[in-house]
Amino acid sequence: MEPLFPNPRRVVTGHDDQGNSTYIDDKQIPMFRTPFDCDFAVLYQTIGFPADLNGEWKDPLVQTPGSSSSDSAVAVRVVDFPPKVKTRFHRTSSLDFGVVFEGEMTCYLDNGVALTFKKGDLCVQRGTIHGWENKTDKPARIYFFVTAANPVNVGGKLLTADGVDSEDREKLHKN
Repeated sequence: MEPLFPNPRRVVTGHDDQGNSTYIDDKQIPMFRTPFDCDFAVLYQTIGFPADLNGEWKDPLVQTPGSSSSDSAVAVRVVDFPPKVKTRFHRTSSLDFGVVFEGEMTCYLDNGVALTFKKGDLCVQRGTIHGWENKTDKPARIYFFVTAANPVNVGGKLLTADGVDSEDREKLHKN
């Protein structure tokens, strides 16, 4: 299967020895195919929060390739969705900001409610069980800005990263 969109370009700025602004990295970030036929990449991440901007820059993706976030990090991800694809339900233990960059995507929740997001729309995902569906005949791209968060606690029950109890897993994941 051909890529849905060109690989995203990542440009990183920094400072020279005199404190002047400069570009220190400029490259295409390769995408990889997920089990749902979506293309995925982590474009950038911090090792800690707040980010340390001092000293020589080292590409965090070289240090922890394929990683998407940690308990004290911020990550930027991109996901390309082919036409007519639907992901499974999932929950992340993070606060995620999803911006539709191209196309149109529907986010569906475990309560049966679904909303459609168009180019430029923002979905703020606060640890809920959700999935994504591209109902159109055109590919879509979403950029996700992922920040560490405390786990969700509802009524004294700690909700896990995947968030689905074993007795509910079959019901939720058959969608």
